[in-house]
Amino acid sequence: MNVRSGEQDDFLAEGQLAIDDIADGIVANKDISKCLNNPIDISIAYMNIKSKSNKEYCIELSQKGYQIVGYHFDYNSQLSFIYYESLQEKLFQTQYQLEQSQDSDDDDQNSDSDKRY
Repeated sequence: MNVRSGEQDDFLAEGQLAIDDIADGIVANKDISKCLNNPIDISIAYMNIKSKSNKEYCIELSQKGYQIVGYHFDYNSQLSFIYYESLQEKLFQTQYQLEQSQDSDDDDQNSDSDKRY
């Protein structure tokens, strides 16, 4: 994030740049929220991201960083207390959690198949 002292950051523009930086193959859908953003108040931006695993996120960008504020597009009532420095950091963490979950499911299935014999 580019934080300049004494200047009001344009987080709408920065949010759009962050969205544009994400390669199309990494997420299923990405866009700046048209419902939640206020072009007059550029101190906060909301982005909608849909992961390849079909999980939806509404992410707020402010001076504090990127924060998940909802688990559906254009919904900002489920605040998380975790802030990320970049959108990529959030996406990589989500991908890591998905892989860990799949590994755990595979281990459970292997254990179940071992019990059948």
